[in-house]
Amino acid sequence: MSVPCSDQDFRPAKAKAASLPPGVTAERCWCGRLAKVMQVEDFSDQFGMKFFMCASYEHDPPRSSASSSTRPPSPPPLCKWFHWIDTEQPDWARQEVEEKHRRAWATFFEEERWEKVRANEKAERERQIQKLRAEQARNREVNQKRMDDEAARRFAEEEVRREAREAERKRLRERAAEAQAAEERGDKSGKWPRWTQGK
Repeated sequence: MSVPCSDQDFRPAKAKAASLPPGVTAERCWCGRLAKVMQVEDFSDQFGMKFFMCASYEHDPPRSSASSSTRPPSPPPLCKWFHWIDTEQPDWARQEVEEKHRRAWATFFEEERWEKVRANEKAERERQIQKLRAEQARNREVNQKRMDDEAARRFAEEEVRREAREAERKRLRERAAEAQAAEERGDKSGKWPRWTQGK
């Protein structure tokens, strides 16, 4: 038994020619022609359901390519008669739709899981990079402190050596001044200065 369509402008997006179900009588549309049997192919709530459609009805498929956009549209339909044959989806169609939905959700959850895995891996890489940078910064601080300590030690040693040189120069200057004074005294007294005599 066919079911009248409440909206004669509605048509399934994808349908294919099908055989007349057993026990169903072929019908004629408004224009008097014998209607053709079609079956819904798109995965919707009507997937697998059959319907009568006027043989004079022409349907323009969606234009998804440049070649289809250059194709001239079909003429207006002579008759838009349209009746459902099935009142509900067959079991096999429901199972296929459910399986497709199950696969779609499984794919979605799998992609979501991998997205979380990638996000966790990215966060872990960032943590490792931050850890490495912090360790490098600590190493630079330790190396800088070691270099500063080494520079301070060398400066202190150089200061000790400089003070020792200055003390030695002072001693030599005092000795030279004392010898010069003694030599001058020896010239006046006719005696050799003491520092020229043997010990």
